[in-house]
Amino acid sequence: MDFFNKTLNYGYIFENQETIDELKKITDEIKKYDVYDVLARISGLNLMPHNQNKSVLLDSLITVIICEKENTYNSTYKMSAGRFKKLIGKINETNLACSIDPNENAFYQNVMLTDNYTVFNGIDNSPAYNLQMIIDILFNYENDFPKEYKRKIGSLTMFILRLSEEIARRIGVKECEIVSDEGKYVVIPNNEKVKEYAECVVFDEQRMQVFLKDYPDLLEEIIMPFGSGNVGSMKNRPFYSKPFVKNSKNNSIILLNISLLPNFLFFQTLKIASEFGIKNKVVNRYNDYVWRDCRKSLEALGHHKLKESTLGIELMDNAYHKECIVNVYNNQLMLTAFICDDACDYSESTMHAEYPNEKHTLLFEERMNYFWKKMQENAVERNDIYCLFIISGFGRGIGLRAAKNLSKYKALQLNPFELHCISVNERKKENFLPRYIRAKEKINTQMPNLFSELNAISIYTSNKYSFYLDDDFNPHNTKLLIAPGDSVDYINQSIRNEGTILIDSYEDGWKTKVVLCDEMRNMYTEGCIMETKKSTLCIRYNNCVIWITSEEIKEMADVNLNFSIMDTISYWLAECKDIIEDMELLNTLYHFSIILEGDKKAYYYAPTEDIAVSDLIRIERKGRHYNLTWTPKAYSQMSCKTNAKEKELCQMLLDILNNDAYESEDYADKLDELFDNPMRRKIFSLDFQDKPYYKPILFTTNRRVREEDEDYLLDIIGKSILQSGKWTYGVIPDEKRTMIANEVVGMLYKMLQEEIAVLSSEHLVEAIYVDLEEVLYKQMLAKKNYAYELSCYPEKENEYVKEYNDLNRVSLALKFMMEYVAAKPPKGEVILGIGKYEYILAICSLIIEWAYKNDLFYYNIFNAPVEILKSDRIGVKQDEFYTIFQYGDKYRREELYYNSSSDFRKKYTLNQEDYSGDLDVAFQAEYGYSFTQFYRLIMGMIEYGNEREEEEVYKASKQKLIEYIVQIDEKISNEIAIAILKDISLTERDDFLKLPSGFRKEDVYPWRFNRAYSFSRRPVIIRKDMIIWGNRQLYHMLMYVTDLIYEGKISTKNAKMSTLIGRISDDRGRIFNKLISDILTDMEVFVIDSNVDKINKKYVADKNGNTLGDIDVLIIDNEMHHIYVAEVKDFNFSRNPYEIQLEYQKMFVDGKKKCYATKHSRRVDWVKEHLEDLKIHYQLSDVKWNVYGLFIVSEPLISTQVYNQKLEVISRAELSVKRIRSIK
Repeated sequence: MDFFNKTLNYGYIFENQETIDELKKITDEIKKYDVYDVLARISGLNLMPHNQNKSVLLDSLITVIICEKENTYNSTYKMSAGRFKKLIGKINETNLACSIDPNENAFYQNVMLTDNYTVFNGIDNSPAYNLQMIIDILFNYENDFPKEYKRKIGSLTMFILRLSEEIARRIGVKECEIVSDEGKYVVIPNNEKVKEYAECVVFDEQRMQVFLKDYPDLLEEIIMPFGSGNVGSMKNRPFYSKPFVKNSKNNSIILLNISLLPNFLFFQTLKIASEFGIKNKVVNRYNDYVWRDCRKSLEALGHHKLKESTLGIELMDNAYHKECIVNVYNNQLMLTAFICDDACDYSESTMHAEYPNEKHTLLFEERMNYFWKKMQENAVERNDIYCLFIISGFGRGIGLRAAKNLSKYKALQLNPFELHCISVNERKKENFLPRYIRAKEKINTQMPNLFSELNAISIYTSNKYSFYLDDDFNPHNTKLLIAPGDSVDYINQSIRNEGTILIDSYEDGWKTKVVLCDEMRNMYTEGCIMETKKSTLCIRYNNCVIWITSEEIKEMADVNLNFSIMDTISYWLAECKDIIEDMELLNTLYHFSIILEGDKKAYYYAPTEDIAVSDLIRIERKGRHYNLTWTPKAYSQMSCKTNAKEKELCQMLLDILNNDAYESEDYADKLDELFDNPMRRKIFSLDFQDKPYYKPILFTTNRRVREEDEDYLLDIIGKSILQSGKWTYGVIPDEKRTMIANEVVGMLYKMLQEEIAVLSSEHLVEAIYVDLEEVLYKQMLAKKNYAYELSCYPEKENEYVKEYNDLNRVSLALKFMMEYVAAKPPKGEVILGIGKYEYILAICSLIIEWAYKNDLFYYNIFNAPVEILKSDRIGVKQDEFYTIFQYGDKYRREELYYNSSSDFRKKYTLNQEDYSGDLDVAFQAEYGYSFTQFYRLIMGMIEYGNEREEEEVYKASKQKLIEYIVQIDEKISNEIAIAILKDISLTERDDFLKLPSGFRKEDVYPWRFNRAYSFSRRPVIIRKDMIIWGNRQLYHMLMYVTDLIYEGKISTKNAKMSTLIGRISDDRGRIFNKLISDILTDMEVFVIDSNVDKINKKYVADKNGNTLGDIDVLIIDNEMHHIYVAEVKDFNFSRNPYEIQLEYQKMFVDGKKKCYATKHSRRVDWVKEHLEDLKIHYQLSDVKWNVYGLFIVSEPLISTQVYNQKLEVISRAELSVKRIRSIK
């Protein structure tokens, strides 16, 4: 394997003697004019983002100009704008223009030293990053470098940084849009801009002399003299180490290229270190620090150092080569080698050359052979190894090669800054690096490693983490040229996401580095809590900075409490931006320190009385610092149902600021407006004793179905389908759509069997169950909190909905995997790794997805064509899928908001019959035990789990558990307990697809809902004599079964249960009708009449006197002269094709019985025909009235969308005056 991190030797192609001669001709022309004016104008063009990648052209011209003796330039004439434009046009015509590549770095970056300074990157890889690293080791961390050395470097550094920042401000670089230009020619603005830019790069010599007065030798070191006669090369111009020239005629200094300054400062740091005899010491410290930063980046991506001694490995750590082994998932590893420049033979002439010898390569090859041997000794498979090689330089190229590749995959090569950018952009994307490495393996790229890896990464991430570019692109058969240009977007995204700046610290007299955590609210944090040992947040305003900090975090309970309080305070203070910025404050910084007193558990107790927050939080002022001491009683007050207590807290903090202003502000009205929505609140309590769903989980795994795994599988499926010989490219006939869908499902099912068969059963069920408990916890929190979160962060609506959808998706996959593992416990020896685990979940998810598609085709719900694409994938036209997704998405949003905002709607009294006695009788007849016994056993198991509160998943022998339950509940016998446990558990069986007698074959299909033999109905796993369960899933099953009963959806074979379910369904319909009637009446807009069987003494009947049925609700809008005939139905949302088909048949298809739509249409027609009777009966005005029909349903009807039925349907969640009046 070869890694070409060398500076490419293509310069001679573009810059030969002919090119030099052309440039010298241009120089001869310049001799007719003021050379200093021309130099300033040329240099000024580097201040344009469009010319970032054109510095090769501009630098070439500058170097040819200054290699001539100064006395050859005697003219004082100013070149005209037109002549200057022609001059630049001539260099655009040289061969050098062919060497221009698109930008691969940000135009400018922030560098921090005592303050924030803007530096310009130019075309180098990572000059700003390198400069920040060396600044950190010299000035931000303790070291023993000579003080005089640091003073000298400090003086030069401050001069350069201030100069760069001043120029950045003069051109307003942070206020303008940065536009990259991928063209090959220098862009010239209008003459006024050319002059403006030229003035920016010229300054008085005295300024430099004053700033560097203690070090006059530096003046000679940094000013490039005329007349060297040396033009250097494209890689290294003589003035790169001396980027200023002096105009001796007016004692001014011209900066030749602003983007040279970071590298120039780095070079001078090492050059001056040589004068003090500490160059190697500085370089070693620098490389160690960069290596440390790389390891931090890896940790941010989830890769932590492994103990290499367990593999008998000794790692290398010398001046130019360092190593570590980090984890990938929980059972794989990544060899990480850090190859760095040790500044050997580093000088003016070699600062952009290639490294002078091959010692890196020789050692690298030796080490790869060593690791190859060690991995074989430890029987580590090549597909369990990933390789990351970090090549860290400061301008010089380092080449590597090795005969052996340890991994099944190609190694990933990055520089430290690229790795840092990835760690910022992908820190929320677990195991990004191995997934990317695997994905890139399947594409054929040309000319590897010539450009930044970020170009490929940018394509991958912007394409939904896939290299599947389009339906006609086959990555296996096509060479893909990944050209430069995309990396700059990725880097800029990283810079924006991180938002690192230096600000005044909460510790007086210090500044601290912070990173952005909420761009909209201008909120920052110091970073890793493991380093600071405390939580910190700050908010930046136009007139001040407000810090909120915790004390040192000593225990886990402190983390949650401090986060909750700090999150609340920071949110509301950020929302009060306008109020705070209107205050004329005495200080520019305020610090609120959170101090927790008392028993941490008591903080979660419910309040016993209403006390003002300001009376419970103790405030102690020390200058601009305020200690806010909280107690359990103070915190418990925050759990009220509205945001009233949070408003009190916010007002208390605003009063503190207002009292420290020159004049007090009256902000009462603005504060009232902010808190007007009672759902806009940050702290709320959840009673997990009453609902086990809500028991907090401290450490979450964030298990997901990864789109990268699905992408990988889709390639395998397409290839396998083609290789079967049954199918070829093109559109699949409609009658064969179900055939290919079934084949895909079968193929995936076989993969599932093979993947699980090799696993070890040890702790497998427990691992899956832990994730099921976590997912359910998050699902229930999302349902509970959605309206509150959306009220606080409306900009995150799509993010919340996606999170909820992802949870539902992984929940289905986990349940399917659990059902399979419970039925067919594997007998292999492989311990399940996280990567393989999520891969299996992706298989499960795709089985469900393709089986769902098959049902859509089977029931003729979709007419979407299926096609085998040139990309070797199976494609299904997405238009119809997108329609159904949009409707489902709309429903989910409405449902989430409606259910989570119930506390703020009127509660209607619903008189429902008590069925408990009848339910016990029916349950006894159906199952052999009563519903009460069923309920009590489940609550007994939950109580057993609660006694072991540190665990999430519980295990007990069957005998021990039954003894426990029988002991605490005398109404449950051994026999009853055994019978109930049998009915709520999953056990081993010979064939996963063959269920015990008494069940339908569909009850095993994971894409179907309301399955009697499913994990949702059977969340207890029996493994030999052990019973395994989780309280959340067990309680969820109880609620699920209860809902099935009261929604009339539970399957039954017993007459008593059937009769009861019929009664419950009838009662539910009556109650829902009454509820809708009450809601409409409370709108106080319409005249409402319910259960209308006659109007003006005339029955609602056809011409033959046959009744047409009651009108559920008649809605009369006197203002609009509209009459609405409403059919009210308590329907459940159809979640799969089978249910959609049943819904469609019931709603729209006439059979022996007329469908709902037909019956409703007849009643609407009757009303239209009897308008005069309505006018008399309801005393309506004698004007034209319009009659409309509509259905009001408990949940939306998806069949109306799927089958394009023109029927007005309003769900309870969207019921409003505006929605009703929208019917036309």
